[in-house]
Amino acid sequence: MIGAIGVETILQIGEGNFLRAFAENYLQEAVDNGYGGKVVICQPRTNTAVINALKKQNCEYDIIIRGRAGGEIVNERKHISCVSRCIDTVGEYGELQKLFCSDGLKIVISNTTEAGICFDELDKMENSPNVSFPAKVTALLYERFLSKAKGLVFLPVELIEQNGDKLRECIIQYAKLWELGGAFIEYVENECSFCNTLVDRIVTGHIADDYDPCSTACEPYESWIIQADERAKAAIPFRGITYTDDLVPYRTRKVRILNGAHTMSVLAAHMAGFDIVRDMVNDELFGKYIQQGLEEIKSTIDLPRQELDEFAGSVLERFNNPFIDHKLLDISLNSVSKFKARCLDTIIDHYNLNGALPKVLTFSLAALIAFYLKAGDRDYEVKDSKEVLDFFAQRPGIRDILSNVSFWGRDLTEINGMLQAVENGFESIRENGIVDAVKEVINE
Repeated sequence: MIGAIGVETILQIGEGNFLRAFAENYLQEAVDNGYGGKVVICQPRTNTAVINALKKQNCEYDIIIRGRAGGEIVNERKHISCVSRCIDTVGEYGELQKLFCSDGLKIVISNTTEAGICFDELDKMENSPNVSFPAKVTALLYERFLSKAKGLVFLPVELIEQNGDKLRECIIQYAKLWELGGAFIEYVENECSFCNTLVDRIVTGHIADDYDPCSTACEPYESWIIQADERAKAAIPFRGITYTDDLVPYRTRKVRILNGAHTMSVLAAHMAGFDIVRDMVNDELFGKYIQQGLEEIKSTIDLPRQELDEFAGSVLERFNNPFIDHKLLDISLNSVSKFKARCLDTIIDHYNLNGALPKVLTFSLAALIAFYLKAGDRDYEVKDSKEVLDFFAQRPGIRDILSNVSFWGRDLTEINGMLQAVENGFESIRENGIVDAVKEVINE
């Protein structure tokens, strides 16, 4: 078993609700099953509110897990005791340096937001720790290199593609900028492992009236998919990890099924009178609409059918969480760019694979247009960028909307049958109402 009792084997750079309800959950399970390592938490920026609150209660807190799993309602608390201490990155930087150079440290987990992994040529090594996250890590890793300690495994969970590769690239850029030498660059490239990761769990944060000021609530579902070499696999103590040589199909699965199912359904459902996701998925008509859309999506993803069916089933279970009132209008924010990122490639792949447009997904584009042009009876505020709102304020025609390359990255009227299908869907919504239009598209 990796990790002697009480040894601080993991440094977590990120003290927010997500990591504390996600990474600590995996680690606590490992500890409960005999793993002897501990995690140290530090904050990536200057705000010390969370780590100070954790320090007041011996770095212990509860995760409140609420939702559905396996068809059953889950509502339970899990006590987290695997955090040995918290370090103030700025005020206790010496302690952080000491930990980073220790032989016991094996893994660095980070969550510094999507903008956290970036290179800034103005960062200087002598200004650490008041620099960007990759610069801070470069300075610390250089000290570890000088101390002749072994390389580390990096598990960034920032929601960007190839997060591990990008972190390594930034570190090498800083190494060159700061002239740290070829030997250090070889150490980074050959003795450290930078894993690309994909994480998934809805974390809603602290419940206002909960007795534990550091508790955080989340859904039962969790997924951690890691592209790791053998050195990293040997160091990672967590159970339930999916290891892969290629994250792309899993990222595609998540974006198209989880995010795409939201985007293809919520605008039509809101026009039909629904306000939250749970009520939408429990409605007989929209339940069928979503199921048919998911079938179209799954046909475009290169993963085993059983895996896709199980993931789609878990998505619907998550949408039906009785403890989360996920508002459709909140999800509708920036729907044009979301449709491009989450649904458009599915439509194109479906057409290329099957020689036909997917009925539900193509109709959902008509529903998006109807939502933005307020072709239904409900009154609501459309929220998007000024560019998008100004465009729709001109009451453009369907052809003008579909041919707007700045929205879609291409002229959608060039796809055979697209213009006619979207025009038909839009006219059905406007003339018959959204409910009857949905019935028509799913052949009810």
